[in-house]
Amino acid sequence: MDQDWHDLPPEIGAKLMTFLRETNGAFEVTDKEGLVKFVVEYGKQHPVLMTLVQIDYDAVVEHFKRTGEVLPGMRIIHTETHEGDNVTKLEIFRGPISPKS
Repeated sequence: MDQDWHDLPPEIGAKLMTFLRETNGAFEVTDKEGLVKFVVEYGKQHPVLMTLVQIDYDAVVEHFKRTGEVLPGMRIIHTETHEGDNVTKLEIFRGPISPKS
């Protein structure tokens, strides 16, 4: 059963609104990092929240190659570096991962 926005508990809906601002009848995000953390924390319980965030996998892989850092809410399953070149194979697990405490 798919969840609808109207099915969110009032306290979750109120918390969601703390990351948004209504302007001319539309909503814009005022705290992107806070919103992503909120979605990671509550997305498993309320799957409709997962529709708020779209992952750019190419950007995630590029970030990992450039910095060696794994972004919050993701983990590396397998990396592979070939001798003599800088090719890295990166598989990303997408799913609810508990945020670090």
